Amino acid sequence: MRVAVTTGTDGAERIASMVSEECAVSVRAPDSDADVDLWIADERTVEKIDARTDAGTDPAIVLVTDDGRVPTDCSPEVDDIVARPLRTSVVRRRIETVLDAHALRTGGRADRVEIDCVAHPVVAARIEAGERIVQSVNDAFEDVFGYDADAVVGDSLAEWVARPDDRAAVRELVNHVRDGDAIERVCRRETATGHRQMRVKMHPSSERGTDVLVCYDDITSERRRKQQVQVLNRVLRHNLRNTMNVILGNADVLNERVDGPVAAEATETIEAAANDLVKLGETASSLQTAREERERRVLEATCLVDRVRTQLRRELPRVDLRIEAAESCPVLADAHLETAVRELCENAARYAGADGPIVVSIDRRGNWTQISVRDSGPGLPETERAVLRGDEETPLEHGSGLGLWIVNWIVTSLGGEIAVEDAEPTGTVVTLSLPAGPHRSDRPPSDACH
Repeated sequence: MRVAVTTGTDGAERIASMVSEECAVSVRAPDSDADVDLWIADERTVEKIDARTDAGTDPAIVLVTDDGRVPTDCSPEVDDIVARPLRTSVVRRRIETVLDAHALRTGGRADRVEIDCVAHPVVAARIEAGERIVQSVNDAFEDVFGYDADAVVGDSLAEWVARPDDRAAVRELVNHVRDGDAIERVCRRETATGHRQMRVKMHPSSERGTDVLVCYDDITSERRRKQQVQVLNRVLRHNLRNTMNVILGNADVLNERVDGPVAAEATETIEAAANDLVKLGETASSLQTAREERERRVLEATCLVDRVRTQLRRELPRVDLRIEAAESCPVLADAHLETAVRELCENAARYAGADGPIVVSIDRRGNWTQISVRDSGPGLPETERAVLRGDEETPLEHGSGLGLWIVNWIVTSLGGEIAVEDAEPTGTVVTLSLPAGPHRSDRPPSDACH
């Protein structure tokens, strides 16, 4: 790369000595016709550079100032600013960054080829004040995160992929990388179409202008499958075994007491336990279906909830299910979302009983669609709330079945999240927040659903 420091710049010779040995550096008049890739100037000499009008050339410009600001009357387009006092490491890093960005813009280099060969999302960035400033991303990053490369480059990576509450922790990790440490963590990251669990690896980089390489591996499905195995084992060992004990115990009662009333009561108990077992089998069948990954598409949330209401009216005619929604509320999902909404409504009916209607409200909040199920029952137990939050189960503390786990797995697989709140004066509100539609974003994700 060819770098020219303008004569007349304060400390021109010193600045020239700070530039990396990989660059061909010269000190020359700012109005010369030299073919260079970058001019370094100060407030007195920058106006003499007519870099943008030279035929066949489009060099970058780095401006040296006392206050780190571009003069208001500056006519050339400045690419970066270095504030005095000058430090060699700072000057080199800024020059290398500008040259890399300039070459990418003008087609002079193919830096992205190196990271584009990686199947996982990769970001090359420089570190400034604990922030990773994006220099380039590979195609996989655009595909997985849904953000356009041109929009992300030059911005803080955390602004696009990390929640505001997590950014202090991110800066701490970035400082470790700056000190030469490689970092690997499992974190939740934001994409243009929802939240995903990612295995994040950050490696220090000595490439020109790059301080860190960040690699992402989407493990949302992997973590969900692990939970499914754990819960299925628990259900088979605990719920089915206990239910079978009820059946066998009451069968013994029938054998010992053949009286009419006693036999009738025991029979009713057996039937109830058997029905629970059948229901558990049906739910397990829904789980098997929910494990199958399907392509997401834009669905009409209001129509989806209306189908659930029609089904429940046939099967549970005593349930008063009402819908409050706008005429159109699109949601980015698949057919599994209907199963999740149905499970929530059935669970509300089980807890609320005849204590009032179940109200399903649908609302659009920015880029998110929210589906809320409200009941007037005694409230959802903490063990069931923990299931919706996705907390790990223990041998002594776990939910009563599979239904709410299915809700959790479906919603998280769709890039959404679940909130549980107490209703007034009694009852529970469970809200599903899901992306409203697919799009490549040119700005960071909305916090509307948090």
